[in-house]
Amino acid sequence: MKKLKKRLKKFGWINDLIKAKLLTKWWIADIRSAFFSKATSFKDTPYGFKLKGTNSIHHVRMQDGKFETEEVEIFQEIFKKSDVFVDVGANIGFYSCLARNLHLHVIAIEPLQKNLKYLFENLKMNNWSDVEVFPVGLAECPNIATLYGGSSTGASLIGSWAGASKIFKNSIALSSLDNLISRRFEGKNIFIKIDVEGTEYQVLLGSQKVMSMHPKPIWIIEICFDEYHPQGANPDFYRTFELFWKNGYEARTADKNNKLIQQKDLDQWKKNGVCESSTINYKFEAMF
Repeated sequence: MKKLKKRLKKFGWINDLIKAKLLTKWWIADIRSAFFSKATSFKDTPYGFKLKGTNSIHHVRMQDGKFETEEVEIFQEIFKKSDVFVDVGANIGFYSCLARNLHLHVIAIEPLQKNLKYLFENLKMNNWSDVEVFPVGLAECPNIATLYGGSSTGASLIGSWAGASKIFKNSIALSSLDNLISRRFEGKNIFIKIDVEGTEYQVLLGSQKVMSMHPKPIWIIEICFDEYHPQGANPDFYRTFELFWKNGYEARTADKNNKLIQQKDLDQWKKNGVCESSTINYKFEAMF
């Protein structure tokens, strides 16, 4: 960290932030990724495919098979009963590669250009020319938006997400999941992962056709209660669950506990101001 700060001092505005003690660890992560990250070489993962990315801890763990190991086990189980995998927030393609290696039809959606570069390289290296890649963000309807952040896994449409700076930003195109998929996989078993750093509800508002397909897709979504949001509480936390319940889904924790989440749980968390699910990943599946 001291070495990095020393290197950053040549940038005047960054040096001012250091002196003012406004350069948080999240800002430094963005700066490191935006200016100083280096590409790794392709590496054989324990999962049977090759992968490269930056030298960030997240990408290195993806290569080594140490990234989100509990989530990977859950995903692999769902892959066994899936035909199509939709990777919203695909990053460098780790989960897309996991799914494609198991012969699923894969749709990878990723708006950050730096991540897209590695995503394309990873697909080409593994000879997977049939993966659909959409270089856009998702929302309720098509638009143009600002994507904040330069770190490897933390870009968000919400400024100051997880305490990151607003300095690193890019304009991106937005579409909707209904526009990209609509009902073209009707009758297929679809598995959808959404990891979009705070705008999950907006993505779902643009996914009403997909949500009502038959059979209903299985969704795993990262949803924060109050973690990382610049305002504190997530204003769409409850509405996200309510939208799924309204459309005939049940909610469970996407972890080893597989705990059923009900309205009374949300009411209790709201009353106490604390989410007691012990996770930020949730699984939504059709009620039987």
